[in-house]
Amino acid sequence: MKGKTFVLIFALVLAGLATVPLAAQSLLPSSLGTWASSGTPTQVPAQQIEQLANDRANILREYGVTSGERREFANGNDKATVTLYRMVDPSAAFGAFTFLRDPDMALPAPILAASYAADKRGRALLVVGNLVMDVASPKDQMTTPDLNALAQSVAAQADRRPYPPIATFLPKAGLIPGSERYVLGPLALAHAFPPGATNQTDWAGFASSAEAIVGRYRLGEKPSDKPSDKVAGRSRPAEGVLLLILYPTQQLAADRYNALSKSFALNVEPSQAGDKPAVFGTRSSAMIALLARVDSRETAADLLSQIHYASDVTWNEPTHDLTDPSISTIVVGAIVDTGAIMLLALAASLGFGGFRLLAKFLAPGKIFDRNTDVEILQLGISSKPIDVKDFYILNFPR
Repeated sequence: MKGKTFVLIFALVLAGLATVPLAAQSLLPSSLGTWASSGTPTQVPAQQIEQLANDRANILREYGVTSGERREFANGNDKATVTLYRMVDPSAAFGAFTFLRDPDMALPAPILAASYAADKRGRALLVVGNLVMDVASPKDQMTTPDLNALAQSVAAQADRRPYPPIATFLPKAGLIPGSERYVLGPLALAHAFPPGATNQTDWAGFASSAEAIVGRYRLGEKPSDKPSDKVAGRSRPAEGVLLLILYPTQQLAADRYNALSKSFALNVEPSQAGDKPAVFGTRSSAMIALLARVDSRETAADLLSQIHYASDVTWNEPTHDLTDPSISTIVVGAIVDTGAIMLLALAASLGFGGFRLLAKFLAPGKIFDRNTDVEILQLGISSKPIDVKDFYILNFPR
């Protein structure tokens, strides 16, 4: 009875321990140079990321956030808050970085441990692998060595797979720095590409593993809307919004491009667009390019002509060159190889036979054909029993 009671109590204890969640290991360090943590970190799963990201939570979940962490730091009377988002992969981290980055954020001094970085007064963003860190310090901003130490402290836990290369296809001429937005879902696309926000469906095809990037461009001059500029006769650069969508195959891209007319006035002058958003577009292999907020077809053509994309087809196995020999080479090679095999077999047989004869000559009946090992069936016709030594040619004294 006591034994059963002990087993029951032990099982209840194990069940109680199983219901206690294990605290996730903190990624943020307890100190950064002259900054020291002023408390324990706050850790939340993706389902509760609103506690850290507020109204940006849904888009971060669309990118693929898996968890979040926030830690307070102090340097004397100065305070700083570091928020870390763990993303599903580096592509998601790059997208979250472009989404969280403000338009007025510039590139900071080189932070060697970070793959991407941007900052302005009181705020900095860092990307290390699949980790995105948002540093807020209203008064005394963290120095470059402190930010580099922060990036180095989490580098060992980061996913080091490569980042998406789609940003390299954005034309450089006229691109507004910091305006790039890497997109992996319809929510982020509606935020980055307003002409498509009226369409609530996944018109870009992210469910088919599409990825996209948005950039803003200065496209020449047009009359300014500001009253002061109108009086002075000034003009301001027109800003166009370029969207590049990359698909896994050319067929998917072709199907999506043909369906764009359902949502947009494609390649139609804005004055004739009607109630649909006017966009100019083109398709190059598996990539679709759409340009919005452009006044004329000529202006759109100047920018769209700078986009060049070609699909690369590769094998998973390394390539090799194969040269077929002539028939004479094959015949001669077969004869030579057969002769070599025959000579090898002859040499092996002579070697084994010679060794056996030598062993019989030097040690008869001791290595091969010993009486204890050889049994011969005898019919008893002769009165003399058969001896193994009778098989040797030479007679040795006994």
